[in-house]
Amino acid sequence: MKKFLFSIFLTLSFFSQAQLVFNKTLHNFGDLQKDDKKYFDFTLTNAGKDTVWILRIDEPYGVDAKFSSKMILPDSTVIVRIKYTPKRKGKFSADVPVWVSSNNTPYIFTVKGNAKSVDENESLACPDFKNNNQPRELFAPLTIEVKDKQTGLPVRNAKIELIWDGLIYKTLTTNFNGKASEKLKYDIYYFVVNAEGYKTAETDYYVNNNNNHLVIEMEPLTPVEIAKIDSVKKVEETLPKPVEEVNDDGTLSENIYAPNNVVFLIDVSVSMKQQGRLDLLKAAMIELLKSLRPIDKLAIVTYASDAHVVLPAEYITDKEKIIKIIQSLEAGGYTGSHRGMKKAYKVAEDNYIAKGNNQVIIATDGAFHLSGKGGEILETVAKYRDKGITMSVVGIKNDKYAAKSMKKIAETGNGNYINISTYSDAKTLLLDEIKAQSKKAKQAE
Repeated sequence: MKKFLFSIFLTLSFFSQAQLVFNKTLHNFGDLQKDDKKYFDFTLTNAGKDTVWILRIDEPYGVDAKFSSKMILPDSTVIVRIKYTPKRKGKFSADVPVWVSSNNTPYIFTVKGNAKSVDENESLACPDFKNNNQPRELFAPLTIEVKDKQTGLPVRNAKIELIWDGLIYKTLTTNFNGKASEKLKYDIYYFVVNAEGYKTAETDYYVNNNNNHLVIEMEPLTPVEIAKIDSVKKVEETLPKPVEEVNDDGTLSENIYAPNNVVFLIDVSVSMKQQGRLDLLKAAMIELLKSLRPIDKLAIVTYASDAHVVLPAEYITDKEKIIKIIQSLEAGGYTGSHRGMKKAYKVAEDNYIAKGNNQVIIATDGAFHLSGKGGEILETVAKYRDKGITMSVVGIKNDKYAAKSMKKIAETGNGNYINISTYSDAKTLLLDEIKAQSKKAKQAE
């Protein structure tokens, strides 16, 4: 009865604000096999007297949407077709905001289901309204042009690394004209560019046939910066060889580092797919994974509109499987951190390692509200700190305002705040944090 009354209230609210009537706002695909249809048609009917326009549709990662018409005339209906392409097996849920001219806030359409099997090469593109067949895989020829930011001249022999789902997918070198070309599947890529005498340049870019020419400007190093780099190199060459902290296979020495029980709590809200944030996080996690050992446990919990355990805690015995799970992480939904935090701590507590490093690492780009009810977050962090579970916070290209609350949480949890803004940060800082927390000297304190 409550659900029925809420449904009436919701419909009346929509009608009074925008005079739009929907067939539904939630579609559950149920169990999906790789060959099943993965799109659904939501209908929007204008029951008012004024024309309504669809302004835009915000597409979380994995979602592609099309509409039969931008204009919804009075007493007419348009279709919003939403396709979700799973990249991993398991349950999924994606909120898709649709903005219309008659309302100041978006309408949220949700698709959910349970992917029983996936096709990693399936196109993300939603079929158009002329052809309801699943679309073929789409590729676009991308030209990358690297220029000197001050002079506008081409930068030759620049090394371009294309990061896709956290791994280096392609490495290109610019020619005499400062250009490089590659045919790429429609998707978002993160570009890292290095050239002698220049600062590293980084950017994300969505590649398709309308976005097929990327210009990257590089800032030249000043004479002072060049001298500083040379000085650091000379000092490093004279330093004594450090105590061997890694094994021959690159994993952490068991003589120096205690076993780890690490739970990643990852923000997968819509903002994390912007500016290459999720790619940088994936790169950092994969780099860390290379150093972990079979005595270490790892778990992954994601949070946005809801919290999900995408990797239950397990010993590091199958790194390839874990890498695929990391690569499959997708962004979509709205941030709700406290629920995810409680779930992550529960996973860490259930897998506690005596005399080990028991640690939750939350990775996000957003601020935490720590006043009022938000104070419960700090209470939760302090509660589990006293149980021997630390909390560190990884900020991904976040602003200074967000950093303030991140630092407060890390301080309360006896952990550290880590800021990842570049690919170089991703390759080193997360591993450095695990080393600092798991060093046996620290564990003995």
